[in-house]
Amino acid sequence: MEDPFNRYYRYPVARWIVRALMRTPVTPNQVTLVQPLFAALAGYLVTSDDPRALVAGALVFEVRSILDCVDGALARAKQLVSPAGHAIDGVADWLGVTFLYAGIFWHFHLHPPPGGPWSAFLSTNGILLLALAQAALRSFSADYFKLKYCSIFERGADETVEALRRKIQALGPSSSFFAHFDVFIGRMGHLAFEHEWFDPERTQSSTGEEQVKQLIREESSPLTRLIGVLWGMSNGDAFLSMVVLTLLVNQLWLGQVFFATGGVVWIVAVIFLNGWFIRSASRRARLAVA
Repeated sequence: MEDPFNRYYRYPVARWIVRALMRTPVTPNQVTLVQPLFAALAGYLVTSDDPRALVAGALVFEVRSILDCVDGALARAKQLVSPAGHAIDGVADWLGVTFLYAGIFWHFHLHPPPGGPWSAFLSTNGILLLALAQAALRSFSADYFKLKYCSIFERGADETVEALRRKIQALGPSSSFFAHFDVFIGRMGHLAFEHEWFDPERTQSSTGEEQVKQLIREESSPLTRLIGVLWGMSNGDAFLSMVVLTLLVNQLWLGQVFFATGGVVWIVAVIFLNGWFIRSASRRARLAVA
């Protein structure tokens, strides 16, 4: 379910950086907190109409994306993984996208794009807001389904409910803003995909034991692999990779129009396909027995 750019390029580079940082007092949170600074610089560069500035903005944001791979790897290497670190990373990711898109909005304010068939229905800002909304939906849904699939395939149980319950129970008067933000995002994910407000005392996983067993049996099936490939192309990191590519080839507006149209249809279709895949696991199990 990982973005191919992360898997084959950014993580290998990140491992070299982690080996260098292991001999220093640099912490994963410090690496995380510097990422929005690179995103802000990239957003500033993107306001220009000069193709060289757009390329520079793409490269600066790419540094941010590599560091986004470094912090998690460094946390595991230094045994500093924590819920607070995960929450800080999530906030930094949202800030990074916000800063980049602030630059993109200002770019098109200063340099209006050419008209097209969409201009009769949506303004330039409308196109950008739709592109940003589908990016949020990509990130939101990919994180939810990644936890669901990884817990099923690695630990034999759907832990989406239990993981959120543990986070809520760990909250206290001294809990940080980041911990509360992480729980809020988790609650929103449960509401979006399970269609109920999360109640720590009563909520149970909607994925039954029969479904889990069937999904485990299908772990290496072509359909399961297709689901993984689709998420690799559809998560938040993949979206940012595509934005960087549009900057490199000076096709920023064309990319935004695609995200606001085809991108919305794409991620909604992927979510529906995953819902069907999980819900129909019981039926596939019965058909296999028959």
